[in-house]
Amino acid sequence: MGKKDKSDETALVAGVAVTHPAKIWWPEERIAKVDVAEYYSGAAPLLLPFLEERPLTGERCPDGMKGECFYQKNFLEELPPGIPTHAIRAESTGELVHYVIGGARKTVLALVNLGCIAVHVMNCTIGNLDHPDWMAFDLDPVSGEFAEAAKAGKILQKLLSEHQLRSYPKTSGGKGLHVLVPLKRGPDQDKVREFARALSREMARRSPSLVTVQMAKSKRRGRVFSDWLRNGFGQTIAAPYSVRRRPHAPVSTPLHWDEVDPKLDPAKFNLLTVERRFKAKNPWADFWRHRQALPDLKSAAG
Repeated sequence: MGKKDKSDETALVAGVAVTHPAKIWWPEERIAKVDVAEYYSGAAPLLLPFLEERPLTGERCPDGMKGECFYQKNFLEELPPGIPTHAIRAESTGELVHYVIGGARKTVLALVNLGCIAVHVMNCTIGNLDHPDWMAFDLDPVSGEFAEAAKAGKILQKLLSEHQLRSYPKTSGGKGLHVLVPLKRGPDQDKVREFARALSREMARRSPSLVTVQMAKSKRRGRVFSDWLRNGFGQTIAAPYSVRRRPHAPVSTPLHWDEVDPKLDPAKFNLLTVERRFKAKNPWADFWRHRQALPDLKSAAG
């Protein structure tokens, strides 16, 4: 636990003041707010490379599992001194949105102090908002069974390999699977999104009983939705190693592809257990050493 003052009103975690540290966010596991802060502090060496210079969205859940949550992009007056923000004009409203910019441990801890459990991240940095450096797929099983997402993930891995693209899977923190593909900067957001859409459609063509690109839930008919819309400016995905506000405090955990198995229970990766993996070989250790050129869109059509 962090170093608490006598009134138990604050705790210092890596030098950042966390208010109401003993507030229980997961009653069943007795996980408190300060435990989440300390987890993120310990995970920082693995987490921060995926947040550096990127606009962040916080998923604020001030009462943990017991209360409501909301997503927040615009941070202006609530942050402590020294937390970087960057103003980006929203296309829909024309108004400036002051995003928190990732990269430092104290930034993540400041978000936790505001009640953020999950941290969501864009596919671009503030200096290159229209030029992504990764492509993302969110494989969401309508059945709620990770086994289905794992099967779809293997199809996606094979398809990406056919295009000579190395890919990196992680649990979503729920029953889904996220797959990221590191890219060389160059193609704009629209081109990356269209390529992801083409690959998702090809997955559905190859395995129509398993994969769908239907956005309407009523039309998915129990299949895995390959969500290519995670690509595009303003779109986000849960950061690797992000805690999720779900039962038992699961963590969105990077995997080796040989771990992506229908028998895998993603719930075993949670705030109480995942730190054991920090001592093992990092499955995403070479992520940023494999920035890849996006193939021609015509090749994605199969």
